[in-house]
Amino acid sequence: MLKLHLLFRRICSFNPRRMLVYVREVRKETRLPSFFIVLDMLLCAALYNVGFFDYHIFGFVHIRRHRDRKTFFTMRDNWRLSRLVNAPEDTEIFKDKVRFCTTFSAFLGREFLDLRENDAEAVAAFLRRHPVVFLKAPSGFGGLGVERFACTDDNLRRVPMLRKAWLQRGLYLLEEGLMQHPDMEALHPASVNTIRIVTLTDESGGPHVLYAFLRTGRGSAFVDNTTSGGLSALICPDGVIRHPALSDKTGEYFDVHPDTRLRFIGFRVPYFSEAIALCKRAAQVRPGMRYIGWDVCITPQGPVLVEGNDLPAYDGQVYRQQEHPGRGLKPAVRAIVPQL
Repeated sequence: MLKLHLLFRRICSFNPRRMLVYVREVRKETRLPSFFIVLDMLLCAALYNVGFFDYHIFGFVHIRRHRDRKTFFTMRDNWRLSRLVNAPEDTEIFKDKVRFCTTFSAFLGREFLDLRENDAEAVAAFLRRHPVVFLKAPSGFGGLGVERFACTDDNLRRVPMLRKAWLQRGLYLLEEGLMQHPDMEALHPASVNTIRIVTLTDESGGPHVLYAFLRTGRGSAFVDNTTSGGLSALICPDGVIRHPALSDKTGEYFDVHPDTRLRFIGFRVPYFSEAIALCKRAAQVRPGMRYIGWDVCITPQGPVLVEGNDLPAYDGQVYRQQEHPGRGLKPAVRAIVPQL
């Protein structure tokens, strides 16, 4: 049923212009005829449920053998794995940012407040302690429903009105602004540049890391989400980035950050091993939640959780970012969850 649902969704969202964008990008790399690329794209969509963008970034034009192509973890596999190993009652915690903060408060490294349960006086006291805060809609995703607020003395006098306006807009969660490690801030000072670490827990409760990547904002954006125009770069197991960052928006690759000119290749993520250990501990808090994408902020004192995602993306398979290009994640996932 899921397979038919996703196939129908792909058909409904088919955009010939978007397909041609990726056809042109593939043609630049290979000089192959457009007709051949289109035909192969459609074949891969039918056989492997691989979309046009995935075809491009997975490097399927370079990966010709069926036995290699079928190792790739696709959108359908991602949905299926999440439904297979994540309990619905635990999933709800990850869909609500307030419930997430309450459940994982020991891992956050910051104070938070639910506006629905605190009056204007409590909000004013919070803002005095933390002049820079983030407001979030509990069900927001992809950087949407997030606002940065810098409090002034004048704003403190307007707290009752501000609280009412925030509540009316569904911005219920108030979080202390995090200070990030100087090395992370240097990538893009306007945004909190996080790392995404994806864990999958086996049946005995042991957490495994599938992959990790760094995310950074662009331009004036204060969020680093790729859906909001940010860049992502795969992190090697030793915490070093050795391949270009990718823009999901355009399919472009960057050896250096286009705004700060800081070089991605060779960048070492501070406290990376500590971040891995943090996520492995957090992955054991809710045993019914086995497949999680953790967003981690690296502060000057070490890593803290920003949020968790019940349906992580299926990254870690980008051809130009892999240490050994041409192999997908499916064998690694099946080694942990054989029934996938």
